[in-house]
Amino acid sequence: MLESLRRYKERFTIAMRAAGICVYEVDLKNQRYTFFENAEAIFGKDGDTILRDVAAFSDLSPQAYCRAVSGYFSHPDDHPTVARAFAAVLAGQPASYQARMCAGDEDYTWCKIDVVPILQDGEPAFMVGVVSNIDPLKRRADFFEAAAHMDPLTGLYNRRYGEAYIERVLRREPGGPHALLLVDLDAFKQLNDTHGHTAGDGALKQVADQLRTAFGPEAMIARWGGDEFVVFAHGTEWCGELPRQIDRFLKDPLQWGATKSMGLARWPQHGKSYQALFSAADAALYQAKKRRSCCVVAGPQ
Repeated sequence: MLESLRRYKERFTIAMRAAGICVYEVDLKNQRYTFFENAEAIFGKDGDTILRDVAAFSDLSPQAYCRAVSGYFSHPDDHPTVARAFAAVLAGQPASYQARMCAGDEDYTWCKIDVVPILQDGEPAFMVGVVSNIDPLKRRADFFEAAAHMDPLTGLYNRRYGEAYIERVLRREPGGPHALLLVDLDAFKQLNDTHGHTAGDGALKQVADQLRTAFGPEAMIARWGGDEFVVFAHGTEWCGELPRQIDRFLKDPLQWGATKSMGLARWPQHGKSYQALFSAADAALYQAKKRRSCCVVAGPQ
């Protein structure tokens, strides 16, 4: 019998290592972790070390115990998630969540945690948890999500992200003030025809760099498509900086003698909807491009 149990545990451990998971149990009534198998796969520490580290938490109140365990195992931003899982288990319900996990240090790993209560006399007496390492999958998903929002040539946001961002801000802060700037390269087709598409791509990248320099990380800057860019600013203090930032951007020269034009529309003066605001900026840009003088035109007063 003992030999069979030994073989079972040995095979179970091999399976856990192959799957990259660890399994633990908590005595809920005594607030004590009873075992932690294959902890090295997730935490880089053996289970016995973790059990010794958390043993001191057993004498705390239930609320303090939850906070201490969360602080030891999870990223501060994920403490509310861990607390909700604890509450579910104490109510006799299973829970599944994702969190950045560690073991008393700051070397966090994204994990999926599934916990199940074990009832005795109808009350949760133990909790069994399975921790899976999802860090590579999470980081890959984050990379592709970020890539879906970016313009690959310039590294700016793309139109899809920009439109969603602007509409979200307008809903959240309907009183404003906000400002929408449309930027366009003048005679971009002629630039491509004369100097080649490599020069055209270079000009687009240069405009993107100039926009970042002039308007800074606080602005939402996006390439709308072709040679058109959008800058969206919101907040009283930030919008007050626009004249200086616009002047800096327009005075920054481009290679190949290229010039740029800009149309400005302010919320709520020039539009009470995203479409109206964009149309006002577009009309102002059209007037600026007619002048062909590297200038900005504001929307209707």
